[in-house]
Amino acid sequence: MTELKECPDMSNQLHTAITKVKKYYIEKLLHAGAFKQTDRQIYSFTLSELQNLCRKIKR
Repeated sequence: MTELKECPDMSNQLHTAITKVKKYYIEKLLHAGAFKQTDRQIYSFTLSELQNLCRKIKR
């Protein structure tokens, strides 16, 4: 299996995709009122953490 280090384009595309998905979840959490835009903590969460928070809010 080829490592991402050997495929910089693939690595950049993956990073871009993850960033877009994280932004999507952050916007959902902000819109739901779970966080304020000034809460810097939300921007340091991993994708999995953001997904879990969104699931909890849906309930």
